[in-house]
Amino acid sequence: MLGTIFAALLILTPITAQERDFAEFLYDSGEFQMAAVEYLRIIHANGGDTLSDPASSLRLARCWQELGRPGDAILLYRRLRSGLPEGDERAMAFLGEASVLEEYGDFTHSRALCLEAVETSAEPSMRDRGRIMASLMLARQGRWSESSQELTVLASTEGPWSERALILSGLVASGEQLPERSPFWCGLSSALIPGSGQVFCGHYTDGLIALGMNGLMGYLFYEAVSEGDTATSVLLGWLGLSFYGGNIYGGARAAETFNSARRRELFEEISGELQ
Repeated sequence: MLGTIFAALLILTPITAQERDFAEFLYDSGEFQMAAVEYLRIIHANGGDTLSDPASSLRLARCWQELGRPGDAILLYRRLRSGLPEGDERAMAFLGEASVLEEYGDFTHSRALCLEAVETSAEPSMRDRGRIMASLMLARQGRWSESSQELTVLASTEGPWSERALILSGLVASGEQLPERSPFWCGLSSALIPGSGQVFCGHYTDGLIALGMNGLMGYLFYEAVSEGDTATSVLLGWLGLSFYGGNIYGGARAAETFNSARRRELFEEISGELQ
């Protein structure tokens, strides 16, 4: 989510030098590998000083982020935010690092960096973006009410993003009413009736397979015991317990998957509104 907004911010940064046109074209086309090479060439032409050309450096960091090199991206973002003076480019470095940390699931640190971006930027629109990002990090932690309240306050300021903040506030508030399934109760349900926890979470095929396999193992075990086949009984008993335990675990996991999917759907809706 933060990555989407940050990518848009980088596109808005003006590039005036003629030699950067091709790099910008590659970046806007999503050709991040080739764009990274071009930005490295530009930085090299400036003596290798990333601080002398922060626009290219910010884009390079974003390219690395898109290419699955978050460690390199974070190091460059930190170099920029620690070396640049107060202003929008330094704010963008804060937001860039925040977007990487969001991908790692470090929402607390990401929120702190967003608030730092608000403090260092003088541009109202960017300050509002930073506040929105910071508020959404609360939602990422499941603190729906706090996030919604912050967005409502931002909406009341009549700033550049006030209308969007009001819409986001409503979406975030709906997180309190997201349907949830309890991993404990779904696991217990599958313990009583194999596959029922999975079915309750909408995983019908998994539930039927769990019911069928546990029923089959139980039947085969009963037949082996009835025939006095000790070796087969032991083997089938061990397999039956394994399937039964996996069924209970599957019921609990189905609940976690259900809850995660509902949150993901909401955040996809929020991301769509931000775009």
